[in-house]
Amino acid sequence: MKLGDIARATLDCFRPPSAESVSEWAEKNRVLTSKSAEPGPWKNDRAPYQREIMDAYTEPGIWKIVVMSSAQVGKTDMVLNMIGRSVDLDPGPMLFVGPSDEYMEKFSKERLADNIAASPVLRRKVHEAKSRDGGNTLMNKSFPGGFLALTGANSPAGLAGRPIQKLFMDEVDRMPKSAGTEGDPVMLATERTVTFFNRKIVLTSTPTDKGASRIEKEFTHGTQEEWCVECEGCHTYHEIVFEDIRFEKEAAAQGDYSEWTVTDAKWRCPQCGHLMDELAVKRAPAKWIPRNPRARERGVRSFHLNAFMSPWGNWKEICKLFLDSKDDANLLKTFYNLQLGKSFELRTETGEPERLFERRETYPAEVPRGVLALTMGVDTQDNRLEYEVVGWGRSEESWGIRRGVIPGRADEEKTWQKLDELLDRVWILENGKGLKIAAAFIDSGGHYTEEIYNGCRARLNKRIFPIKGNNRDDGPLVRLSKTQKTTRRGLNLFIINVYAGKEAILYNTGVSEKGARYMHYPDNPEAGYDQEYFRGLISERRVLKPAKGRQAAQYVWEQTYTRNEPLDMRNYARAAFKCFDIDLRAAEERLWGEKKVTPGTPKGAPKKPRGRLSAGIKV
Repeated sequence: MKLGDIARATLDCFRPPSAESVSEWAEKNRVLTSKSAEPGPWKNDRAPYQREIMDAYTEPGIWKIVVMSSAQVGKTDMVLNMIGRSVDLDPGPMLFVGPSDEYMEKFSKERLADNIAASPVLRRKVHEAKSRDGGNTLMNKSFPGGFLALTGANSPAGLAGRPIQKLFMDEVDRMPKSAGTEGDPVMLATERTVTFFNRKIVLTSTPTDKGASRIEKEFTHGTQEEWCVECEGCHTYHEIVFEDIRFEKEAAAQGDYSEWTVTDAKWRCPQCGHLMDELAVKRAPAKWIPRNPRARERGVRSFHLNAFMSPWGNWKEICKLFLDSKDDANLLKTFYNLQLGKSFELRTETGEPERLFERRETYPAEVPRGVLALTMGVDTQDNRLEYEVVGWGRSEESWGIRRGVIPGRADEEKTWQKLDELLDRVWILENGKGLKIAAAFIDSGGHYTEEIYNGCRARLNKRIFPIKGNNRDDGPLVRLSKTQKTTRRGLNLFIINVYAGKEAILYNTGVSEKGARYMHYPDNPEAGYDQEYFRGLISERRVLKPAKGRQAAQYVWEQTYTRNEPLDMRNYARAAFKCFDIDLRAAEERLWGEKKVTPGTPKGAPKKPRGRLSAGIKV
C-alpha cells in the first residue's frame, strides 16, 4: 500500500460509524467478478428480498441475524456485503466460521479474495499479501482498525482466544456437532462476542433434519420473517410455498426410470384461488412479513427463503426435482433442504414387523417376474455368515429371494465354499431362464478383516466385494476406497454410508402400494422370511438426542431389537445394487423379449463404483 493510502485508511478507523446501510454501500462499492453468474456492479433490485436482510445488519438494536434458506438465493453474497461495509466504514475484530478448514480455505481463495480485488475501497484497505507480512494470509485479513479471521468449525483453537465484535457463521447445519471435545461450535463462537456491547452475529444455512437443525432453532427464536407476494386477484400477501404450486407433468420411460418433464407451473393463491405464472409472481409487489414480530424487541431478526423467489431459480426445474426425488428418502431430504429451505422429517410410519410378515406372497417361481437383477448382502459374525439374496426391478422395487445362514468362520475354506455355491448358482425364473448374482457386498469388519479381503481378492470374477461402514450421517451412499493400502494390494474395498442406507430401507418398508420402492417377500418357508427376519429388519430407529450442556441436539440410531442382521444384510444388498449401473433395460429384453441374447460373462472387478455390469443372465 502507498503511504497516502495507509494514512487515509488509518484515519477512517477513528471516524464514527457511517449511517450508510449495507445495501447502499454494496450498490456503491461492490463489483461481481467474471466468476459470478452476473458479473458487474451490484444491483439491489436483482433480488429485492436481499435488501432488508442486509440492512438489518446496521439496524439499531439488532445484534443477531439468522437466514434459513434454500440454496442459490445469494446468502453468501449478502454476508460478503456485510463484511465489506464493516471493513470500509465500521472496522473491528471479525470472525468468519464455516463447516471445516477446507471449506474456509476454498471460500477465501474463490470468493473472499476476488471480492476484495474487485472492490477498490476494499483493495485499498486490506493489506496486500506479502511473504513477510502476516497481515494478509489465506485465513486472516488485516485492515486498519480490525481484522477478519477465518476458521473451520472443526478447529477448536480457531473458535477460542481473542474477543470478536462481528461473527459470521455459514452453513451452521453442516458443522460438526462438537468442535473437538469443546462442544457446540455455534455456542463457542458466540461466547467470543459477549464483551462487545455493539456485537453483531450473522448465522446462515440451509437446514437439515427436523429437530436437530441448528439454523431452524435459531430461526424460531427470531422474527420468523417470510418473503410474501401480493396476489393480483385479491391483493393479499402470501409466501410462495410448494403446496400452492400447480404444475402439469409428463412422464417418459428413460432407461430404468421415468423421465419427468414439467410443461407448466403456476402459483395458486390460497386466499382466492387466482393463478399467477412465475414471471408475474416475481414482478409482483412483495415484502417481509414476520410471524414473531416481538423478537425484534430482543434484537433478533430471522428470515426464511425458498428457491421459488430466487431470480436464479426456475419453477419447472424445481417441480421436476421433486418428481425425481419424491420416492427416495435421501433425495427427498435434499429437495426439502436445498429447494424449499425446510428441515426434513423422516417418515416414521415404517412397516411394522407383523404387517410385513402378513403381506408375504406366493412367488410363481424362485425368481418372480419383475426381477431384473440379483444382489447379495453378507453379514459377518464370529461363527457364521448371514446372507440375503435380493431381486431388483425398475424404480427400486425389490423382492426378497433367499435369506439364510452359513455356519463357520470367515477364515475357514469350507465357509467360502458354501458362499461360492450361492455366487455360482443360477436362480430360475418362471420362463425357465435364470439369473446369477450380479454383485455381492460382504462386511469386512470384526475379527476376520484380512481373511475377507483375501477371499474377495481371490474371487474377483465372482463380483463379491468387501465393504466397511461409514458411521457418519453424511457423504455418498457408496464410494470406492482409494487409500494406498487398498490400491497397492489390488483390493476393491467399498465404503458404505450405513445410516443413509438404513434410513432409505426403513422409509421403503412403509411403502404400501406395489410399484416404486415396494418391498416384496416370499411366503415359502424355505426362503427364510420368518417373523424373526422382520423383527430384525426393523430393529433400529432414528431418534433425536436432546442438547445437553455444550452439545447440540443430534439424531442417533437406537437399536430396538437384539438381532439386526436382517437390516444390515438388506443394507449391503441395496448398496450393491445402487453402486453399480446394472443395465436393467437390457436385462428385461434378454429375460422377457422374443429375441434371445447370450451375454458375455464380465471379467474382473469394476474399476469404479458406477461401472456398468450385466445382470448375470443365463439363457
